[in-house]
Amino acid sequence: MDEFVQRGPGEDDNVTVIEYMLIGGAGGALIEAVAFFNRLGEWRAARLTSNGNRRTNPPSFLSFIDLPPVLAIAVTRLVLGGAAAVAFGTSGQATGALGALTVGAAAPALLQQLGQIRQIREAVTRSAQETGEGSGPA
Repeated sequence: MDEFVQRGPGEDDNVTVIEYMLIGGAGGALIEAVAFFNRLGEWRAARLTSNGNRRTNPPSFLSFIDLPPVLAIAVTRLVLGGAAAVAFGTSGQATGALGALTVGAAAPALLQQLGQIRQIREAVTRSAQETGEGSGPA
């Protein structure tokens, strides 16, 4: 259990691995909350006429926002944010709570950019082929 409470590499960095994960996940959730807020504004706009009055048959919340994909994206952002914050935090690339929050918020974009680096893409592909994951169904 001690591996989960190890401190980061910086001497003034008092963030544990679990804290990096939680704060990074919160960063991912923060971005999804902003996206959800924007969707709510679009829903509200769809409920109003051009002069600002409420439509006679306004669209319902669930008919305007597809909840299962929204929830799936939110969970994915939490996981990606937490994982990226742990990776960046424990390697010394990000330090402290603000660093974890920032990395967590930027995780999807960071991981997408890392996937575009040829050496990383080749290493992941080579690793998948060596373990038999990339061979497809037999």
